[in-house]
Amino acid sequence: MHRFLCTIVGCVLFASLAAAAGGDGVEEGAIFPLAEVQAGQRGFGLSVFAGTEPERFEVEVLGVWRQVQPDTSFILARLAGHGLEESGVIAGMSGSPVYLEGRLAGAVAFSWPFALHPIAVITPIEAMHRLAKGTDAAGATPMAPPVELDQLVAADLPRDLLERRLASLVASPLEQTGTGVIWSAAGFGPQSREMLATNLGSVAPAGRSEADTSLPLVPGASVSGVLVEGDLRLAATGTVTERDGDQILAFGHPFLGTGQIEIPMATAEVITVISNQFNSFKIANLGTVVGAFDLDRMTGVRGHLGRDAPMTPLRLEVRGDRSQEFEVRVARVPMLTPTLVAISVLGALESVTQAGGTQGLDLRARFDLADHGALEIGQSFDGETAGIDAALYLFAFTDYLLNNYLAEVDLRALEVELEQHPRPRVATLVEAHASKTLVRPGDTVALNLDLLAYRGERERTSMVVTIPTGIPDGRYSLLVGDGVSIDVARLTIEQSAPVTFAQALKFLRSLHSRRQLVVLGVFGGRGLAVAGEVLPQLPASVRSLWGAAASSSAVPLQLAIAQQQEMEMSIPVVGAVRVDLEVRREGPLAPEATGDGESDDVAPSPTVLAPTGSQGSAANAGGTDEEGSQ
Repeated sequence: MHRFLCTIVGCVLFASLAAAAGGDGVEEGAIFPLAEVQAGQRGFGLSVFAGTEPERFEVEVLGVWRQVQPDTSFILARLAGHGLEESGVIAGMSGSPVYLEGRLAGAVAFSWPFALHPIAVITPIEAMHRLAKGTDAAGATPMAPPVELDQLVAADLPRDLLERRLASLVASPLEQTGTGVIWSAAGFGPQSREMLATNLGSVAPAGRSEADTSLPLVPGASVSGVLVEGDLRLAATGTVTERDGDQILAFGHPFLGTGQIEIPMATAEVITVISNQFNSFKIANLGTVVGAFDLDRMTGVRGHLGRDAPMTPLRLEVRGDRSQEFEVRVARVPMLTPTLVAISVLGALESVTQAGGTQGLDLRARFDLADHGALEIGQSFDGETAGIDAALYLFAFTDYLLNNYLAEVDLRALEVELEQHPRPRVATLVEAHASKTLVRPGDTVALNLDLLAYRGERERTSMVVTIPTGIPDGRYSLLVGDGVSIDVARLTIEQSAPVTFAQALKFLRSLHSRRQLVVLGVFGGRGLAVAGEVLPQLPASVRSLWGAAASSSAVPLQLAIAQQQEMEMSIPVVGAVRVDLEVRREGPLAPEATGDGESDDVAPSPTVLAPTGSQGSAANAGGTDEEGSQ
């Protein structure tokens, strides 16, 4: 019964299309092959210019643009009607079906910005039918490689990374052409809207339709791919080219160029057309989600009505002078989701208060990784770029989790809290002194740490460190610094890249924030990093066995980490220093040493300082000249 009713509705809608075609008629299911296309032929197309009903525009073939790329040819045509002579080809027309002699010839796909005439590039329908059958192998646009672990640990990502990832969403097989989708956004603040517009092209406000947009999609109807939904919205709207049962072909060009996808497919209502010298566009309201796009290739996108494309819930809470919560859902596309998370965080932040300008920002996030459990992270950012730095930090974690080379990860949900402070709070660690530098295993040593406050005076804090009992005689270095710098040092010293996702997740859970001062105790000890695990202080015989086996998975280590100790701080800290101690297991610590191994008369030696406040500082602090103490 249900299929019978759908058939009746489809017949009624198809009849309305024939009427829109001006009585020329459309031969259902028939195609006009590229081999028959010639210059001078006239036909028509269908697209929505206002409301939800497709309307006719005129088409004059200029010729066939052959072999633009291997096995890729296009039809060039001049469009007319509905003001196209003045507006040029309109963003949102991509996918509009073009008919010659009543048969489907292809879909409007591209045009040229600033063009004086409405010249369109039309993708032949034969190429789109290969997409429908899943035999179109051409096509996924190569995406950037995922964030590496060392970049994530150092929180060291290019400031323009988010812009570059957004720009990669505009996939075009032709140079110097504009794709014909409308990018629509809502809920974002000025900076994030400008970022979207700069990198995606024109971005129109994304309203919500109150019209009945739940009717089945037909050729010429507007259709949207929904990337962000909820209190923030981001979608791309084009046109349906062909419908075969529950299968939809649209756009006539790649959406994201990612190949296999799962993105919600929604109807749309066009409010009006905005003529623009660069590229005219439609303003549309998003309608009802009616299915899902599942294939994205160079010749268009394929979708199916009635299918579900699950989205990842993202809860955002911003606290400051004003506080607000956002409930958002982002598309589950591993190469795309990190970008959507980052731009949503940036948009929510500036929607409530500000994302730019001098400020302090504390970030906390919880990733629900299904069978892998939860990952909770925290970090602080200060200065002019605190907002974008926080967004990039979340991008890095999301990208590493979803696009790592070790395992497929299901991100079920993400919760993010952002707490704003009106001014930077960060203090710089500039110097450290030990209460004594000649020690025995088991001794306690007080570390006096000098911090330079932001636009303030020097302040002193202290930590008490207990020397481990199992370390050998010789130099023992304490690396003291903010959590990020010490984590970088730890990664540099151990040189142990994870070989399983469980190892990677364990390391991610051990990362520190800049709200922690961390002490790392390091001594010269030859060991190996094998299969993601660290084996410090191995006997020479064992190291020789590994060397004889010539195992590429064994990395020789020159330093060993003996201890790690953290202290929570009330404000973020940057910088790292090194304090060198001398361990003596036997004999007097000094001429005046007492019988119990303690010396009250040994003055602290000058502290050896490492450069502070950069990724290199911690690495340099760890990479000391240990040869003499091994």
